[in-house]
Amino acid sequence: MAAFTWLDMLVLVVYVVVIAWVGARFGKDQDNTEDYFLGGRKIPGWAIGLSVMATQASAITFIGAPGWGFDGGLERLVTFINVPLAMAVLIALLVPIFHRAGIYSIYELLERRFGVATRSLAALLFLVARGLATGVVLYAPALVLSVVTGLSVNLTIILMAVIAVGYTVMGGISAVIWTDVIQMFVLWLGAILSMILLVASLPGGWSDVFAFGAANDMFNPINLSLDPTVTYSLWAGLIGGVVLHVAYFGTDQSQIQRVLTSPSIAEGQRSLMIGGYLLVPQMLLFLFIGVMLAAYYQQHGLTAPDNLNELFPRFVVSTLPVGISGLVIAGVFAAAMSSLDSALNSLAAVSVRDFYARFVKPEADERHYLKASRWATVFWGVYATLFAFFAGNLGPVIEAVNRIGSWFYGALLGVFLLAILSHRSNGRGAVAGMLLGMAAVWAMSHTGMSWLYNNFVGLAVSLVAGYLVSLSAPKPGREQLADVVIDETAPDMQALLKGRSADAAAIGRDALVTRRRCLGLIVWFFVLLATLALLQVWANG
Repeated sequence: MAAFTWLDMLVLVVYVVVIAWVGARFGKDQDNTEDYFLGGRKIPGWAIGLSVMATQASAITFIGAPGWGFDGGLERLVTFINVPLAMAVLIALLVPIFHRAGIYSIYELLERRFGVATRSLAALLFLVARGLATGVVLYAPALVLSVVTGLSVNLTIILMAVIAVGYTVMGGISAVIWTDVIQMFVLWLGAILSMILLVASLPGGWSDVFAFGAANDMFNPINLSLDPTVTYSLWAGLIGGVVLHVAYFGTDQSQIQRVLTSPSIAEGQRSLMIGGYLLVPQMLLFLFIGVMLAAYYQQHGLTAPDNLNELFPRFVVSTLPVGISGLVIAGVFAAAMSSLDSALNSLAAVSVRDFYARFVKPEADERHYLKASRWATVFWGVYATLFAFFAGNLGPVIEAVNRIGSWFYGALLGVFLLAILSHRSNGRGAVAGMLLGMAAVWAMSHTGMSWLYNNFVGLAVSLVAGYLVSLSAPKPGREQLADVVIDETAPDMQALLKGRSADAAAIGRDALVTRRRCLGLIVWFFVLLATLALLQVWANG
């Protein structure tokens, strides 16, 4: 049995120091909150897309997904199979409106449409949900460090928090995105090396993996059961999962903020396309590592740890060659930092833009807000650290994060859809829809139905209740609808309004490109679904 040697530790320390140094360098050129939160709105779409991918391949995926695969094979892939469809919805509906609005926080749009109460409630829900989830994200890499070094988990939580908060405070969103680009490649390298070495450790190589997976029903990702209590049925993944991911990527500031750093709508859409095409294969990769670990454990007569979050890191430090262990653990840290830094920066953005600058210091200058933003980042780092102490009791970390979000995401998405799709909805209806949507989710959580349906229920109740309650108050004014409602902001309508102007042709071309991008993602969804179906037929043939 190998151990985590001084050489492994050196690889890990050098990597962390380099990333922290690169991230901190971006702080030198920041003069205002637009630089700190939006990178001056000049970051290319490909870099944003890789940053989003790195965040999705976070430590909770690096650690939690192999545990999922070990326990249930590919069944949980249906939670993510819907991502191409979700990205198509975002590209068509939300990204153009958010980008044209010129906002820092997406909740600013809700004030324009519904008033300050709706904005404040939505922003508060984001702070609560993302703050708790960030604690889980912090716990995951701290657990790895604990397994590696033998230190207590609580101590490693504190060490990780200090590192992550330090360079995020200095570098802002530019540091988040560009360090994520580096970390994306380190993370994939660590995962691929692990797969290669796992296969090499099995006498029959890949044939052993596929034979084991087929014999143990681990290649059955498509469950067509109509029973709503079946957690990972295809229908739960499509009905609830689409809502989950549209809401996550479209109404969670930690995700959409990076899209707002792009210089144009086209670049913002391009960043989401990268995730739409690559996120499902990436999740399949990590689930497959779990299947490979299950085959390895069976062939070697090993007993899995009680906490499956420890499964993959324990394999790394006890089995992989000297030096390789350090590189793979560096991949875990790459994943952790790519999630933690973006969450802290977005939490600070909402805290400062939606609350501090709105209610506490509305007349302060940019230098003051920049300083306040850095202190807000520190505050949320402390908040996440405190919650991380209890995250080990939540079960598999990747599922814990999604469950936390499912309490809020459907209701939040419902309010944004009311804002952009309905002329009649107003602030009274929006607030009522949010509150009733979350109440419905709470009630449904006691029924035994799949938690994935929470997202759909929250959305449906939020939309219906929000619209009906809106009928009890006056219609919104014309100024509240401008630049928000979709039929007035869509590219085709803009081209029509511009008539014969020189910009009309260009806008029309943009609309055509948008449709092609959406169609491509929809086709990709069906390709993925057909591939998984063929794998399942083969495994059961």
